[in-house]
Amino acid sequence: MSVCDELDLLLQDRRLTDDDWTALATSLEVTSEDLAGTWNHKRALVNRELRHSYGNTLANLARTEYEPDYAEIVRASAKKLRLQPKDHHGVAELGQKIVVELIDRAKEAIIKEKGRAAWDKIEAAAQADVEKAIEDGTIPADVAKRLKGIHGGAFLTALLAGRLAGFGLYIVANQVFFAMARFLGLRIGVAAAGPIIGKTLAFFLGPPGWVFGALWIAYDLGDTNWKKVMPAVATVAMLRARLRFED
Repeated sequence: MSVCDELDLLLQDRRLTDDDWTALATSLEVTSEDLAGTWNHKRALVNRELRHSYGNTLANLARTEYEPDYAEIVRASAKKLRLQPKDHHGVAELGQKIVVELIDRAKEAIIKEKGRAAWDKIEAAAQADVEKAIEDGTIPADVAKRLKGIHGGAFLTALLAGRLAGFGLYIVANQVFFAMARFLGLRIGVAAAGPIIGKTLAFFLGPPGWVFGALWIAYDLGDTNWKKVMPAVATVAMLRARLRFED
């Protein structure tokens, strides 16, 4: 199953915003000009770019924009990060594990490159963002109540320990990536809506990036373009978490 699999169903959801599409496009190195068009055009474009970035040139010649199945891509991404996915792990659960692992690796790389103080600054900024959102009432009451029980630097500890899931993970992880983006000098407005993971990871992995490099994965191993696939999978996971909560 590929048409109407987890990725395609997400791309059909009419609650996706322009910022959501931009985040997906940025992670896949698709330009705004390429993305312009009808909803079905955007859907087909992102489906094709993500799936074919995972595949290889020869195999892609015989594939539609809905092949291979997204579950295969997510499981392969988890294995690339050495997460050892089990048979019972679904796409949503693996997507969350991938997001957490990417944050953990970013943390290690930033501390190694810039020092502990740099990461502490990012962590403090992310915590302040979450607390402000709670005070402003932009976080649902039940989630806010849960997050209020996590004090000090425990937001990130809880996240990396796997104690945050669903919308809680979406809120905290998104603010972490937002704080990292600002730390790295990315021009993302405070009012920006939707996940910014795509932009942040694209910066990490792209030519101007400095965080991962040789510390992460070698992009020339095999046919998969992990430089595109990994941030796209993380962005999709965050979108799924938000939309599932809205359901």
